[in-house]
Amino acid sequence: MTSTKATSSSEDSGPSPSSRTINAYPTIAHAVAPLLVLSLVGNLAVLVSPLFMMQVLDRVIPSGNTATLLLLGALALSALLLQALVEGARDLALGRLARWTEGEGTAQALHPAQPEPQTLIARIAAFSAFLGGPAAVAALNLPWIPVFLLVLWLLHPAFLVLVLALSLAIWTTRAVTGALGRTASRAAAAHARQAEGALALAQEIEQRGGITMIARNIRQRFAAAQRARHRYLDQGAGADTAKTALSAFVRSAGQITALAVGAWLVTLGLLSPGGMIAGSIITAKGFMAIESALTQLPKIRAALADFRALANAEPPRDTTATEVGALSGALRAEGVIVPRGGGAPPRLDRVSFALKPGECLCIVGSSGSGKSTLLRALCGAAPAPIGSVFLDQNEIRGLTHETLHRVAGLLPQRAVVEVGTIAENISSFAPEPSSKRIVAAAKMAGVHGLICALPDNFETDLGAQPYILSAGQAQRVALARAIYTNPKYLFLDEPNALLDAEGERALGQTLYRLKQAGVTIVMVVHRSGILGLADKVLQLEHGRIADFGPRDEVLGRLGIGGRRVELPLLETSLPDLRDWIASQFTRASDTAFAQKAKIVGSELFLVGCANRPEDALGFAKFEFRFIDETQCELTMIEPEEPRIAEKVARVQARIDGKEDGLVNVPRDEAGLATVSRLSERFEVSSQDEVTRFAVALAADADEPDRIAS
Repeated sequence: MTSTKATSSSEDSGPSPSSRTINAYPTIAHAVAPLLVLSLVGNLAVLVSPLFMMQVLDRVIPSGNTATLLLLGALALSALLLQALVEGARDLALGRLARWTEGEGTAQALHPAQPEPQTLIARIAAFSAFLGGPAAVAALNLPWIPVFLLVLWLLHPAFLVLVLALSLAIWTTRAVTGALGRTASRAAAAHARQAEGALALAQEIEQRGGITMIARNIRQRFAAAQRARHRYLDQGAGADTAKTALSAFVRSAGQITALAVGAWLVTLGLLSPGGMIAGSIITAKGFMAIESALTQLPKIRAALADFRALANAEPPRDTTATEVGALSGALRAEGVIVPRGGGAPPRLDRVSFALKPGECLCIVGSSGSGKSTLLRALCGAAPAPIGSVFLDQNEIRGLTHETLHRVAGLLPQRAVVEVGTIAENISSFAPEPSSKRIVAAAKMAGVHGLICALPDNFETDLGAQPYILSAGQAQRVALARAIYTNPKYLFLDEPNALLDAEGERALGQTLYRLKQAGVTIVMVVHRSGILGLADKVLQLEHGRIADFGPRDEVLGRLGIGGRRVELPLLETSLPDLRDWIASQFTRASDTAFAQKAKIVGSELFLVGCANRPEDALGFAKFEFRFIDETQCELTMIEPEEPRIAEKVARVQARIDGKEDGLVNVPRDEAGLATVSRLSERFEVSSQDEVTRFAVALAADADEPDRIAS
């Protein structure tokens, strides 16, 4: 391995997130008063320009006093400088407050006891964006709008009436156009989300090597959603255009009207020319402040709601977790129940068992029986709401995430590698990964040679080269990730499902070495390739334990591992049946015995094929067991054939000589006759809508001659 960017061997879980338990958000209220003062100074400074113009027109020009002009200019420039400094300080304070808010909230959101971190982070981000944007400035200016209105009243009430009329006009314009375009806007937003989701799903399918046609069809959905969004945008474009145009008209008309009102008041002798200019400017400034407040009002309301939620949120409680130390590997489940909801039967129903340290348990059962649910409950990935799981004497819900990560490795059913280097994936992106442990985990998982054969070995970037690993190779890298922390427990969900023969052998070697090291292993299996490693087997049926015990005993009762097979009733399946029967005999001296069993099994299978309904595909189950070294029993179970008993009786009568031989009999009856002649015992019974053929065979010294005859 060339390098892994970090060589520290410190604990890989990294530093824990902040354990603060004090909600600091209520203290933000203390910053409101200083910010309002800064906003007041800034708003008062806005009046400097119109007041300066009024004094120049009314005093300086009529008197021609240059000294007064210089003094007024100096005062105005000083006020404008103060305005610039105050607004700069206000913006700086808001920016720092936004960053403090985000940092403080992130520390709280990442607390291990935080129940909904994603929701909290989204709320924090929205509130922080408000503080750093124009909506916060508009909110601070909102309390000082009455100052502008008061100044306009002092100049002349006509200006105040004009501002109120303009405000009412702009509010009406926004309300009407907003109502007209709201439905189209919401529909466009919904289709935009659909388009985004479809595109993301298509990319995900391609990245995991899915069917190309599925990705193409989903992209067609993206195109359709985009076209629908464009239609709704076109429908709402008229309302948006009308709102923009009418707002601009009201704004420009207000400026002209303010100047006209001022001129009219001058002609009546109710206002000076300077007051006319000042009134028009202040009217424009006041209307601008009101329009900004109306524009930002939805964001202000949302920010207030976010602040209340953040300030009133109960801070996560610090839990001082006791370090459990080294665990022996004992595992115990007591009354584990996982409800399904909706009145349906539970996914797991009162599951209880125990494992000794270092034992390997295989969980078997049909699809939907609850195997993966049980595995996730045992490892703590999804603890059962009812019942208990103990690692040694520690209830799993009482262990911290860091402790579980350290003592229990998990290989999910569909393990994926994340965007990053292979070394980062093996170390679970630990802040301070250990190169030594990364290499050791890769060797233990049997994937070290594969990684070293890559161009950048452990530094291969899986984001830049997403297809460099096959599904089976990615599964083996994920196995290395599961054992990186040297866990005392290892949980695997169908670990050999994606592996070829070589990969399955490597997996078997890994699990054997882990067992030798005393690791307790629990795995869900469908394929029997690694069943031989199990010490115990647990069978689930409909969420309940159907069988549990030592491997040989349970497999003997279940017929797993070669003692049971199910085949479709098609003659093309006959070679598979013969091969399966032959695989039951391992001694060279059993050749003739195996030949007899194959003949009997073949005849039984052909009988089942002959009796199969033409419009349906049936299946036959075969079971095989040795009674002793010279006797075996072969059983076939097939869907019930009502007249089979009559056929067996007729065949037996022919064999006993009560009827004319076996000439010109149907093929299935001839097969039944062959089975009866070769067997020591032949029984047929029908029950629960199935027919059971049980044949006992014996190996004799003259077996070849008897079969040939």
